[in-house]
Amino acid sequence: MSKQAATDSATRSVYGLSRRRFLMGTGAIVAGVACSTAPVGQPQQSAAPAATAGTTKLTAWTIGPDAPSFYRRDNLVSAVESLNKELAAQNAGKVELDATFESGGQWGDYLQKFTLAAEAKQAPDIVLAGHENFAPWVGPGYVIALDDLIKKNEAKFKDVIPTLWDSVKLKGKTYAIPQDTEARPMYYRKDLLAKLGWSKDKIDGLPDAVKKGEFSMQDLFATSKEAISKGIVAEGKGWYHRPSKGHDHYMFYYLNGGEMQDKASGKLVITKSALEKHFQLHFAAVKTHKVTSPTLIGSDFKIWHQTVTAGQVLFYNAGTWTWKEWATTYKIPEKDLWDNVGFTLIPAAQRGGRPVTLSHPLVYMVTANSKSPELALRLIANATTPELNSRHSVESAHLAILTTQAKDPTYQKDKFLLATGYMSDYTTFIPNHPKYGAYDEVLFRFLSAVETGQVAPAAAAEQAIKELQNQIKDELIVK
Repeated sequence: MSKQAATDSATRSVYGLSRRRFLMGTGAIVAGVACSTAPVGQPQQSAAPAATAGTTKLTAWTIGPDAPSFYRRDNLVSAVESLNKELAAQNAGKVELDATFESGGQWGDYLQKFTLAAEAKQAPDIVLAGHENFAPWVGPGYVIALDDLIKKNEAKFKDVIPTLWDSVKLKGKTYAIPQDTEARPMYYRKDLLAKLGWSKDKIDGLPDAVKKGEFSMQDLFATSKEAISKGIVAEGKGWYHRPSKGHDHYMFYYLNGGEMQDKASGKLVITKSALEKHFQLHFAAVKTHKVTSPTLIGSDFKIWHQTVTAGQVLFYNAGTWTWKEWATTYKIPEKDLWDNVGFTLIPAAQRGGRPVTLSHPLVYMVTANSKSPELALRLIANATTPELNSRHSVESAHLAILTTQAKDPTYQKDKFLLATGYMSDYTTFIPNHPKYGAYDEVLFRFLSAVETGQVAPAAAAEQAIKELQNQIKDELIVK
């Protein structure tokens, strides 16, 4: 399961499991942490020994749910050794860690488990989740602000890519530490562009043309229409966006000047003109230019992948992690990918504009239940190194979170990560707000209605904003 597909369920309600059922099972969850999923081919962890005098016991919950992301747990385990050396030099005892990793499951179940554990005062010291997940946990006090603790350890966090800090803040406070990140490129078929008459230099130069604003979404539509008219691709297969609800869609809202959150107040934002242009872009793709299929939304993601990997679509946007998914799950030789597939930022809405991408960092948080928050944060700090983060990046196809990873020997071996790393400079994020789920549901529903021709773009923007105002009320700013 891809990271984006897995995170689609992150905004669902976390109250499907009864408190009684949770409390009955809590002992098994807490005492049995060593039974959590280990990565394929690696031994299960044995239960940590009972804490001895001078030892602080820490617990951490992490999730893939993709199996290759097991270093989200194992990097914390590795960091115990370096932290204990620091503590020994300070005559400050030592730490022991129980750390779990869940793979193959669902985000909704994982978030639900944490919420109920936090309510029952049985949460771990450290929890990993999507950056937007801390917002619903701040109000009830399940996780803590980390600014003071980060300041004490600022030397260890100085290399975090600056733009990533925006993803872990709410109302000016920092609630998490980035663990990994990615981008969502626009992929394109080099072989199909060659059939269209593009030279190799023009094909290879497309990423730079996009960066400079010389190739826009309007050019993408024009190129797609030409490919359809010449029979190179079928109608509706000029551009494929994701077929389901997901964060990727907001890249096209951002392209048109949209905002999603007010930094000072933390309130959600909707920019009316940008929303209408966002809807208009998708309407044009489906109805005017016919480069996107009117039945794309709601179609099966597996078929989506099979179609693009078969070389039937000219342009298609997906995650950086998808590159390895195509190689492993869909058995496309990596050489074939490099020969036939290119990748670039999402082109600007109009020529001369700025291209974008979107990232969804997973992050470590320290919970209010922790009796040793400073040690928990220090453990996270010791897990945030070029060596440890690079082994995670390469294993799971995630981009660097540290500027220093670019020079790490492990990271340097991955040609694709090196080639896409610059995208972090152009990235955007979804908002950190407890009502983002409602916001997301409304906007996707109207986007679907626009593409199927049920509502015109201008009317869809008007109706969507009215519905958001009714649901989100004072927590929404309309611009």
